[in-house]
Amino acid sequence: MTPYESAKAQLENQRAAEMADYLDDRLHMIHYDETTFARSLLLVSELHGIGHVARECGLSDDALRRQLGGSRPLYLDNVLGVVRALGIQLRVEPIQRGSA
Repeated sequence: MTPYESAKAQLENQRAAEMADYLDDRLHMIHYDETTFARSLLLVSELHGIGHVARECGLSDDALRRQLGGSRPLYLDNVLGVVRALGIQLRVEPIQRGSA
């Protein structure tokens, strides 16, 4: 791997980590819902390059914007496609309950 390729990979990993942290923080907000999550995905997709993300999902830029913007139904397969295109993943874990 050339120094350029190494630096590019490191930058991509850092960007993916920042996007994952942003979305994770949003998911832990008290009054967070599907629409707000979709808009967060739209923002991150726009910053990453909506064209690339849409192509990875098999959609046009406009179709992806409509889904993530709330004017079209949002499907789980598209959510998973978006996160994959962004280089991140969703994870399910148990809710931390207070010990009493």
